[in-house]
Amino acid sequence: MARLQRVFIDTSELFPFTIMDVLLTLSEDLLFTWVWTDELLTEWEEVIVREGQRTSKSAASVVAAVRTYFGKSRIDPAVYRTRIADNLSPDPADRIHAAAAVYGDVDVLITRNLKHLRTRPVLEAGIKVITSDDCLCALVADRRHHVVASFIRAAEAKQNPPTTAQELASKVAGAGAPRFAERVRPHLARPQTQRPLK
Repeated sequence: MARLQRVFIDTSELFPFTIMDVLLTLSEDLLFTWVWTDELLTEWEEVIVREGQRTSKSAASVVAAVRTYFGKSRIDPAVYRTRIADNLSPDPADRIHAAAAVYGDVDVLITRNLKHLRTRPVLEAGIKVITSDDCLCALVADRRHHVVASFIRAAEAKQNPPTTAQELASKVAGAGAPRFAERVRPHLARPQTQRPLK
């Protein structure tokens, strides 16, 4: 079996939660391997609570679930914490994420902060630095059937309130992935005869 791409998702693309939910569902269905760091989860938890999107208890629950279900894809801090350098990013706060990507065997770095993370050291490491919209569009172009099935599963899992796949597409478009939503919408009404293998 071919090695799945290792994808690091910056905090800027894990907020709002709609994009995060879709991306993690795709990872659960083995369309890529989501890799993460302790610093990433800490930053996400702080931002999501500060912005009033989740309570401290709810955010902590999400982080605990990530550590449980995606524990094997945690990047070992020993491989990057001592290798943080000024040239990795003009923003000191982003250097630790860039270091994790460069030294953590990452293939794709998803971020909205292209200015601070699409830097020479990151690109020279062979890492694609793209937005979630770009990543999702590429996935639907390469593996449309599996992406659509996963997307429908993500919608079906939402019960508070219940959400149709078309409604989820609208939310994803508003959350920052409009081109992906446009590409996936025409396929959401069609029956899916095969689900991604786990």
